[in-house]
Amino acid sequence: MIPSRIVRTVPTVTPPHVEAYWQTAVDLHPSWEHVTWRDPIPADQFPLTSPHWDACTSGAQLAGLIRLEDLYWRGGHYLDSDMELYRPLDSLSPLRGYAAWEDARVVPDAVLGFEREHPALRAMIGDAIANLGRGAWESGPGVTTRHLSGRPDVLLLPPGAFFPYHYSIKRRFDPTRPDGRRRREQIPADQPWAFGAHHWHHSWKGA
Repeated sequence: MIPSRIVRTVPTVTPPHVEAYWQTAVDLHPSWEHVTWRDPIPADQFPLTSPHWDACTSGAQLAGLIRLEDLYWRGGHYLDSDMELYRPLDSLSPLRGYAAWEDARVVPDAVLGFEREHPALRAMIGDAIANLGRGAWESGPGVTTRHLSGRPDVLLLPPGAFFPYHYSIKRRFDPTRPDGRRRREQIPADQPWAFGAHHWHHSWKGA
């Protein structure tokens, strides 16, 4: 059973649309625990990864370690800061673990749900630490793709569950245009298979 908590890890300062996404998640789960990790992060609560934080070359790498270790010790549902929820996650809570495909090749770490001390999390923590020197993709989405595909104790949802549009067509759907206007093409929030939409801010790129 996945504990009733939602978790995010964000920079010290976040833009209004990020806070709006988070507030929606909080409002959809009023009785759950709502956890935000941002600097200063207490190292003593992350004994597995904190000795390696100084080796991180980007905020994305640090965030990747924190999300995995938080879920390992405490369990819960992790959401990237650019994940906009459409409906509650309660129906996923009876699972031991879940993530979602973005396409036929990649399982990102943008949304994860796990019971406490799930063995996949411990394996992913070790792999992420080992790959810190190879870039944020290798230590983040590369890790989830390598470890979660094919596991019988993790449900991998189809792309439409959390990734209803692909990053390659982000320009058609991005809801945060610099001029404040929304794109003409919008993902309908009433799609029965969609829990939410990842908006592909790609904070890890270039790391």
